[in-house]
Amino acid sequence: MIGFFTACNTSKKAAIKKQTYIEQTYLELKKELPEAEVKLLMDTIKVLFPENLLFAFGKSEVKKDSYVPLEKLSRILNVYNKHKILITGYTDNVGEEEINEALSKNRAENTKQILIQNKVIESRLFTWGRGSKDPIASNQNVEGRNKNRRVEFVILYSYKPEINEDEEK
Repeated sequence: MIGFFTACNTSKKAAIKKQTYIEQTYLELKKELPEAEVKLLMDTIKVLFPENLLFAFGKSEVKKDSYVPLEKLSRILNVYNKHKILITGYTDNVGEEEINEALSKNRAENTKQILIQNKVIESRLFTWGRGSKDPIASNQNVEGRNKNRRVEFVILYSYKPEINEDEEK
């Protein structure tokens, strides 16, 4: 029975440590990236650069003015390195969906490459292209379509500590 309580206590401590780490990461992102929309959603963090991380129509290359916010994001991800990062690319709804899905995947991949250039470990980064699904603005006007050409970052805690043999007993 003592082993059960020890296991529960260890799990509880790990959960508290995880939540504290996520909250610290969130606060640092909020502080260092005022231009970004940063949201804490349970045990994940969502980061969106609504005005800064944009793509030209029909292009997957990240605009040069987006490099600075990505460098700042990379620095924080390198400090808080117990996270995996899902980079999701999007498009507006102009054009064929098949093309938009490929374009959105390329946008996510190109953004990933910038993070890698800024020393974020590649094995922590995952990409996904969603095409024109899940718009954040109206596709009925140019301004809205510009906002929909974006990437979003979902930061997930994934640290798995080594099992201490003494704790197993």
